[in-house]
Amino acid sequence: MIKRSAFTMRDIARLAGVSVSTVSAVVNNKPVVSPALRTKVQQAIEAVGFRPHQGARGLRIRRTNLIGMVMTDATNPYFVEVMRGVEDKVIKNSYELMVCNSNDQTESEMRHLNALYAHRVDGILIAPCDSYAAREILVGSHAPLVFLDIVPIGAKVSSVVTDNLDATYEAIRYLVGLGHQKIAVISGRLVHSTSLDRLEGYHRAMREFNLPIREEYLAQGDSHIESGYQCGMRLLKSSDSPTAILALNNRMTLGVLRALRELGVPCPGRVSLIGFDDSDWAIVFNPSLTTIAQPTYEIGQQAAELLLESIRAAEGGAVVEPRQIVLKSSLRIRESTGPAPNS
Repeated sequence: MIKRSAFTMRDIARLAGVSVSTVSAVVNNKPVVSPALRTKVQQAIEAVGFRPHQGARGLRIRRTNLIGMVMTDATNPYFVEVMRGVEDKVIKNSYELMVCNSNDQTESEMRHLNALYAHRVDGILIAPCDSYAAREILVGSHAPLVFLDIVPIGAKVSSVVTDNLDATYEAIRYLVGLGHQKIAVISGRLVHSTSLDRLEGYHRAMREFNLPIREEYLAQGDSHIESGYQCGMRLLKSSDSPTAILALNNRMTLGVLRALRELGVPCPGRVSLIGFDDSDWAIVFNPSLTTIAQPTYEIGQQAAELLLESIRAAEGGAVVEPRQIVLKSSLRIRESTGPAPNS
């Protein structure tokens, strides 16, 4: 029996009754083949399970049809959903996706980037660990880059992000409308552009509604559950505890929920809680969580499309101006928020 890997383009050409160059054009997704011939070739490919060798093919056409993706936390549901959007888009365009997890460590990030360059990927999507140090990624890049979620500070780059400032501004405005004045915020690491923008949205809203920005209500975590728990415990145990808490990522929200449960603090009776990112588990808690929902799948789709455009332009020798796509979030109001006590 002939193994599937033994078939060549010449075999496919013979089976489909076309030239080898026609098979090559179909495999490389070139728009020079008529729909009828393309269908015949694709049917022959599917019949024998032909898969071109990506490395050898890349040497001939200077393309590997590989996309790299580096994310800060592969266990975070946010990035899982973003990755799903990326994968669906690149596969539809005949690319394969190589995913790397930096675990929010710069050393791991650079190791993964070097590995992707060694595999000669055609382009890279990245959420960097440090927005201030991300310029080094730009300088050392050997392939088109698109940033998602987290972007370099002060650099003009192609990126897809949520309007994080507006997202937290709208959340604070909603809480003020419920009568809250003592509003605390738990931010992530302030080397992430997302954390900086979300915190700025909090500051802007508090100033516009003439509410004091109290130092003891500004807590900084690291986007993980334990930091949300520790920050939540400190805020809830304070002598003048807040009546509302805004946790600026989904993991830290879980930590605050743990603190609320351990201390027996009624939510939203005594403290209202809003989380950032809307995961499936948000609706199963009691109370169900009010959250800021990012268009995660759409972020992945648009970032992948932006990268594919850059790759096509680079292959044609064109220079593409960096383009930033900013998407809107939505506030999903559920049971964890209510009127301020005594309001």
